[in-house]
Amino acid sequence: MMAFHYHDRSGKDRTGEIMLINENEPLEMEIHANGWTFHTIAGKHAYGNYICIPNWNVGSELAYLQDEFWNAERLRNCTSLKAENAAAVAGALAAVDKWLMKYHREECG
Repeated sequence: MMAFHYHDRSGKDRTGEIMLINENEPLEMEIHANGWTFHTIAGKHAYGNYICIPNWNVGSELAYLQDEFWNAERLRNCTSLKAENAAAVAGALAAVDKWLMKYHREECG
């Protein structure tokens, strides 16, 4: 499990946990935040990025994984996720992307 930090809509710092299931394309993880679990699959398609959260019946387009603001707004406005959960998922995606970039740079460098 990996801890991550994100900001809710009021700007308050919150913490969640990520269990990375698959770090290859597509990314697969369980995000634990706000007392909920989000089984998340995220990847690329011909026109950009996507996210699927099967246990919440959610699927949507994404910006770059580190674009927390756009991704949280997209998840909040275009899916059934409430704002606090959209912020948690977007924060987790950004944290995993940063972690993978660092891990792969260290491994290759």
